[in-house]
Amino acid sequence: MDPKLVKRLPSYIGGLFVIIAGVIFILYPEVTSGSIGIMMGALFFVTGITEVIGYVISIKDLKKESYGAAAGAEIAFVYSLILMAFGIYLVIEPAYVLPLLTTVTGLYFIADGIVKLRREMFVFDKKDSGCIIIALMSGLLILAGILLLINVFYGTRNVIVFTGLSFIVSGMDTLCMQIMKREEKKTRK
Repeated sequence: MDPKLVKRLPSYIGGLFVIIAGVIFILYPEVTSGSIGIMMGALFFVTGITEVIGYVISIKDLKKESYGAAAGAEIAFVYSLILMAFGIYLVIEPAYVLPLLTTVTGLYFIADGIVKLRREMFVFDKKDSGCIIIALMSGLLILAGILLLINVFYGTRNVIVFTGLSFIVSGMDTLCMQIMKREEKKTRK
């Protein structure tokens, strides 16, 4: 198997997992509301573990390419560990999620958007349309987090559907970033 593909594989898996979770949230909001704690816990854990694996696989390359303190990889690593711990907590204690759904999800999207936007600023040299699209998606995640924190939605169903849409954007952002990295490395050769 191509070692470059292996390095990107955790991000592809994490991105696809988040997109699938988003689709489930949108298509089955009533079912999701009954098991949201376990689903959110699993989602946070898988996202965190894929980020940790991605960090371990790519930290040498990031440092070699001199992306200022490994492009904030240490911050993303700590963020990933927090996501994993929080995911485990939510699986063990799922009843606490529904009352805190908007706050927890809002904070997650703000942190996710900031981490992805920061990574975007360090990873890509040129600012073409693909980079701008990824930066816009990261900005949309931050906006989604803010909207959830100020609770502009009424009813659990609306929050779950909006959360599903935001998960889809987050997954697409992750996948697009990996595709852009691959294209960027091809053009350097």
